[in-house]
Amino acid sequence: MQRNFSASVCLIVLHLAVLPYSVHGAADNSPSGTVGEERKAEKQAERQTHRQSMSVEQGGALLPSWRFVVEPFFEYDHVTSQNVSISGFTIFEAILIGQVQVQKLKRDIFIPGVNLRLGLKNAELNVRIPYYIRTDQAVFPGSGQQSGRVLEQNFSDKGIGDIELYLYYHLLKEGTWAPWVPDAIVRAGLKFPTGIDPYGLNRTNIPGLGLVPTEFPTGTGCYGTSVGVTFIKSVEPAVVFLNLAYFYNFARDVGIDGTPPTDFGTIKIGNTIEYSIGLIFAIQERLSINFALDQRITGKTKQNGNALPDTNINAVSLNIGATYTVSKNFAVDMTVGIGLSPDAPGVSVLTRFPISF
Repeated sequence: MQRNFSASVCLIVLHLAVLPYSVHGAADNSPSGTVGEERKAEKQAERQTHRQSMSVEQGGALLPSWRFVVEPFFEYDHVTSQNVSISGFTIFEAILIGQVQVQKLKRDIFIPGVNLRLGLKNAELNVRIPYYIRTDQAVFPGSGQQSGRVLEQNFSDKGIGDIELYLYYHLLKEGTWAPWVPDAIVRAGLKFPTGIDPYGLNRTNIPGLGLVPTEFPTGTGCYGTSVGVTFIKSVEPAVVFLNLAYFYNFARDVGIDGTPPTDFGTIKIGNTIEYSIGLIFAIQERLSINFALDQRITGKTKQNGNALPDTNINAVSLNIGATYTVSKNFAVDMTVGIGLSPDAPGVSVLTRFPISF
């Protein structure tokens, strides 16, 4: 009897000892698992929204269907080279008439503008409208009565740039066929010559400088097209991307009315090959930092089939940026570029403010 009672007490004690853990475990597994999954889904949704505030070329994601984004931007470029390479097209000093001898040239370019983005099914339509404001400071040796002196001449101008239209398509989703397969987004673009071309610019003769333009070309003066692809791979908590693009400029017969009229002949601006490789590192769901190396190689401009000297471009830059999603419908993106080659701007700053509807 004593043995049975002792055995019964042991069973009751053991049952009481195990029961709280069993009940606690059951309570934890159900609600906490659900909460954990919901929180994970929320984080993924926030990161997706965060990536949608970034451009595809930066490793960003396409907008969902019928999401509309108005994206004001402001870019600043400081240039100390006579070749100016900006946003996929090149403005060549070499096609100007007259010899320009400059000891030092400081050029500041301010580019306010807007990107209009519309999400479609597995695609996105993007329109870029830039406006250029330029200030130049030329320092050069004087001539004639000014011989032996260092002179300074300032120029400034402004105008709308070339409008660009892009269509992006999500060709391949990450993980298709195999886990190592990245996202692949292809794109095609058109450039319209809405800016001021570099051919009919007003010029003036300045002693020591010669015949120099007093206006700023804000466009190439020709139609252009481009194709490209961006590969994006998630490596938590980072994203790596590779962007490849090819820009083709159509030839144009350039004749300028005047007294006497000027015939430049057939002008063919060099085509451009561009690549960038970078990394996006998520600090949290709303904040990320990104690093990218960008190189843009442009061939020589040809006049009547003859290559013009010193018109090829090799612009290399290192870009460092950060993106912060303020809310579901508003974000701030900022990128600082450091020129690594003489043809690239010495420093550039790009700030974007995507506003979605």
